[in-house]
Amino acid sequence: MLNNTTGASNTATGTNALLHNTTGSGNTAHGLNALFDNTTGEGNTATGSGALSANTTGDNNTATGGSALGSKTTG
Repeated sequence: MLNNTTGASNTATGTNALLHNTTGSGNTAHGLNALFDNTTGEGNTATGSGALSANTTGDNNTATGGSALGSKTTG
C-alpha cells in the first residue's frame, strides 16, 4: 500500500499487495502482487499470487488462487 492516500480498512500481506491503491477501501489482498494495480476499487478480496492483479476500479470482487481474475480491470 505504498501509494495509499485516503483508503481505509485495507489489509495487504505479500510483496506488492495493493501496491497502487490510493483511495480504495475495504480491500483484502494476500499474496505476491494481489490487487497490484487497484487504485479506487473497494470491497475486493484477492487471495493468491497475482489474484485480481490488474483490477483498477472494480468493486466487490472475490478471486482465490494464483492469477485468479488476474486480467480483470473494472466491474
